[in-house]
Amino acid sequence: MAEQNDSILTMENWAKLYFFQSLTEFFNYLKQTDLSLLQAYALAHLFFKGPLKMSELCGHMLVSPAAGSQLIDRLEKLEMVARISDPADRRVRKIEVLEKGRNFVQENFRFSQSWIAEIPADIAPEQMVQITEVLTMLLKSLNKNNPSPM
Repeated sequence: MAEQNDSILTMENWAKLYFFQSLTEFFNYLKQTDLSLLQAYALAHLFFKGPLKMSELCGHMLVSPAAGSQLIDRLEKLEMVARISDPADRRVRKIEVLEKGRNFVQENFRFSQSWIAEIPADIAPEQMVQITEVLTMLLKSLNKNNPSPM
């Protein structure tokens, strides 16, 4: 039982470090852009979950339809998203991430996770193999309960 508690504590500490480092780098990247935090989050959410109806996006982000509409208007002007007709119901409009928006999200992830590349310098190659195996198991376990595109 103590071994399991140690494992959980180690994973929690890693998660905290990962969160802090990635968030710090994310904000450093965001400072270089014209986007607000909410706009960047909307893009990332649409990137992984979209295309979505405006009501779905607003409900997830806990913003009013008016605020959501302004947010999407700004992203449309920047050519990062577009409102498209739903093929199943042409009365319904969905928000889709365009190439410029996808590039922003992908570049953001590269930038905010660039610190990870420095880790292997202090770890032996055989230990990196072990880390990779354990992380692969964790990803498989988490993806069973919470599938998301990666």
